[in-house]
Amino acid sequence: MTRLICVSSGKGGVGKTTVTSNLGAALTHFGADTVVLDANLTNPNLGFHIGIPLYPKTLHDVLKGDAHITEAMYIHDSGLRVVPAGLSVEDLKDTSPENLSDVLLDAVGEPDFVLIDSAAGLGNESVNAIEASDEVLIVTNPNLPAVTDALKTVNIAEEAGTDITGVVLNKVRNNDAELNQEEVESMIGYEVLMHIPDHQKVDEALAAKKPIIHHDPDHHVSERFKKVAADVHGLDYEPRIREDGFLGKILDRFR
Repeated sequence: MTRLICVSSGKGGVGKTTVTSNLGAALTHFGADTVVLDANLTNPNLGFHIGIPLYPKTLHDVLKGDAHITEAMYIHDSGLRVVPAGLSVEDLKDTSPENLSDVLLDAVGEPDFVLIDSAAGLGNESVNAIEASDEVLIVTNPNLPAVTDALKTVNIAEEAGTDITGVVLNKVRNNDAELNQEEVESMIGYEVLMHIPDHQKVDEALAAKKPIIHHDPDHHVSERFKKVAADVHGLDYEPRIREDGFLGKILDRFR
């Protein structure tokens, strides 16, 4: 049975697309037939994260009724399937996010997972993505504005009857100014599945137009994303997580 999971935040810039692309890559790594879909119709970026920025058919064409979703579905070398959104301003014309639920129904059946990268904020694009999904994975940063906006997203999902899969705490720097995991869980009311460090390696992967799962599969950030994917998929997985530093470099040499 296909699971429709919306990756949402309520706030821009928290790393939602990074989480979507890497979770999709990690689920594919574990053998799950996975589709990632860019439902950020205004400012789509998912294609850049996976390395397919230009494409003849997009989600915009599907929403306009000019293409079936399978025509806008591209297969990455890893096996991950991608439905990008159009980059042109012209693509915004006559595109209705209200049609998203019908489009997603056409994708149900074959894949195990469809991950929907929702738009930032709480406008029609993001609300429609939440309402059209079975579950919502919340992405937030460990600061008060981001967590407050994430809580609004949770409230919208609960009102829509959409289940909350959990929380990914992204761009963690481990300084005293940040909210800790217990504080975030207390405010949002749901479990933090994993915290992802704000690491230069993630930026390097984006520059290479790859999820970090593909750019550096053994890096501890990749291992964290694999653990999230395993939890979502219901698999047992013990990640090899170590922090950077002198000891970590010594261990890498021995590996």
